Amino acid sequence: MIEDITIGRATARKKPGEFELTLDPRVTDPSSFKVSFLILLDGDLVMSPEHLGVAYMTSVLRAAGFTAEIREVEHGDASHAAAVDHLRAYQPDLLCFTLMSLNLTSCISLCQQLREVFPDTPIACGGPAGTFAGLDVLRNNPYADIVAVGEGEPTILDLVQRLYLQESLAECPGVCYRDAEGRVRQNPARPLIHDLEALPFPARDQLSQHGDKLEYVRVSTSRGCVANCTFCSAPHLNNRVQAGKAWRGRGPEQIVDEVAQIVERHQFRTFDFVDSTFEDPDGGRVGKKRAGAIAQGILDRGLDIYYNVCMRAENWHDTPEDHALLTLLTASGLEKVNVGIESGTAEELLLWEKRATVEDNVTIIRMLREHGIYLAMGFLPFHPYATVDSLIANAQFLRDNSGHNLRRMTERLEIYPGTSIVRRMEGEGLLAETYRENLDPYGYQFADERVGKLAWHFAQLYNNQDYHQHGVITDQSAVFEFETYNVVLQTFISRLQRRFGSLSGVDEVMDGFKNTVHELRQEMGQFNYTFFMSNLESVMNDVLDTDKQARQVVEVEEYFRDRLDRLRSEQLRVGKRLSRLGARVSEISSTLPPVLPGGLPRNYTGEGSGATW
Repeated sequence: MIEDITIGRATARKKPGEFELTLDPRVTDPSSFKVSFLILLDGDLVMSPEHLGVAYMTSVLRAAGFTAEIREVEHGDASHAAAVDHLRAYQPDLLCFTLMSLNLTSCISLCQQLREVFPDTPIACGGPAGTFAGLDVLRNNPYADIVAVGEGEPTILDLVQRLYLQESLAECPGVCYRDAEGRVRQNPARPLIHDLEALPFPARDQLSQHGDKLEYVRVSTSRGCVANCTFCSAPHLNNRVQAGKAWRGRGPEQIVDEVAQIVERHQFRTFDFVDSTFEDPDGGRVGKKRAGAIAQGILDRGLDIYYNVCMRAENWHDTPEDHALLTLLTASGLEKVNVGIESGTAEELLLWEKRATVEDNVTIIRMLREHGIYLAMGFLPFHPYATVDSLIANAQFLRDNSGHNLRRMTERLEIYPGTSIVRRMEGEGLLAETYRENLDPYGYQFADERVGKLAWHFAQLYNNQDYHQHGVITDQSAVFEFETYNVVLQTFISRLQRRFGSLSGVDEVMDGFKNTVHELRQEMGQFNYTFFMSNLESVMNDVLDTDKQARQVVEVEEYFRDRLDRLRSEQLRVGKRLSRLGARVSEISSTLPPVLPGGLPRNYTGEGSGATW
């Protein structure tokens, strides 16, 4: 089917899913129109601020000749005030926010301040919250005028031209908006973009701003997902709001070109491939062939990089073929994998509609460990349907399979619009009023009140009011600090062995260090399990008092702080020993050194990580 795609009054005949950078001929001075994308650093973006959805939209607007900026806004009143001051000088024609459940309240607060300064400037929102709850966002945020639904690139290009021409939004697909009478309207959604290679590479403003302060740069090799996890709001088979294929991927050659460009222009070499599942579209022969081609392309281009991906447990088996692919991936730079393990019980895996079994989860944990790949595990022990028995079973599973991160044992489900688990909770009367009012990700009740009491208790143990009430990380307790450092520690090990394993004595030093780290992690796993079970028993028996809780905050902080100090001291000693063996530890940094020891510029040849608004 061919459809009319209208931009302003210029109409092009295009197939659904096609994207073209076309400009209405009446837009004669696009550079005079300024767009400001404001990234609220709440939730996960505190630690990894690069936002690909905004970066893609910025790149599209600039390619069409418009002026666009990306501005980060940290959590807190002072940062909001600073952003307003900057915007007074910038004088934008459109203000844009990307919304997630965790930053909705922060967005409303800043929008109120902006409306006072810019009474006539349109304020637009998008992102996952906008995609699945656009009308609710407009109702709950009286200062916003427009909400974009779904993939942002075609919508922002169309929207900006209509605003430039001062045209009505009544015919603009993919938006909710307030009409002239203030009524909330929703237009039909646009189709999904099928040819992702038609998009320009995303703007890397945040990388330029932060330099070597970023832990990694995000790269999207695909959009969509063929799974249907009940808690997930990423576009997948069961929650699509836009017509089109559930999964769309870019070719390996273009992906490697983008990575090479980042390395060459920014001297940065640590990446996070943000695909929902790296081995899609099928998790089998086709998807793994594509993953292997990306890895081989990295090696063929001599790109000495490191990267992270997401995988699904059921896609990996203890076979020679899968072990060979993991070997290829690690050789090309894979060092961390995020797997949505979610539970150690069959019943909860069914609740989440996970295709993996408990046995699949155990298998991938073991395989990643054998290949020296760090496992970043998704795990959801606390949720409205959790029971005392499921909590105990999950604590035992973690103790036996990577239990050194305490937060995994105490994690609470965050709920998002567009998910089937939210629809189920609503039907069973478990949604709280706070979810209906502001999409509170913890706005639900527990079927077993004792489980809810324990979840709240554990959340408070991190001594962080923002975290246990809103899930926002504003200061680092030792529990959070260890979690971050643990990744750094594992990559320190894997990078050194990859680069210097052939040097005499290096493997011996690293094997001893790995044994020390493993023993300490095992001890921490047992500590976490004992701590968890003690608190569970106290809460279940209603004998937990506030004085004990206050002591536990201190005890947990001191325990994790001590382990951090011990590991860092041992890491320092290992680094010195490796240096004496000829291993240049500085070579494993996320950024490339600007010059070689002789002063010559480094010639980077190597040494053989869905965009919605």
